[in-house]
Amino acid sequence: MATDNTLLSKDWVLETRIKEELVSTYQVNIKNLMLEMSIGVHPHEKKQKQRVIINLEMSLEYPQSGFSDAIYRKVACYETLINEIKTIIAQGHIILVETFAEKIADLSLLDKRVLDVRVNVEKIDVFDDCDSVGATIKKIRRKKI
Repeated sequence: MATDNTLLSKDWVLETRIKEELVSTYQVNIKNLMLEMSIGVHPHEKKQKQRVIINLEMSLEYPQSGFSDAIYRKVACYETLINEIKTIIAQGHIILVETFAEKIADLSLLDKRVLDVRVNVEKIDVFDDCDSVGATIKKIRRKKI
């Protein structure tokens, strides 16, 4: 039986590349941001702040002209995003971690370069027999055709 090398042929690779539209992206991460906030459904959670850990991953369009040390406006600013997350917390009690994660995801998507975002929020002091409890929200920007 003869070996089918079609997938390995140079002609197939070139033909395939012509049909593909390659998109370059880069990722911005915030890892293990620990903050205190008023969050939860129970009466005692409304009286005392809790520690939460926030993890965020954003995929962004890669700038056409690339990156440069001198051009800060080309990148997503995680410092600004962290400050905006703190602003959400300062606005008052949030009932669900899902709601908080969604607010952070929506905030991230205000930057039109963001293609998708994944936000995980964990309450870390709720139960003695586990590290944390929480939720993850993922939102994907759909390109209009």
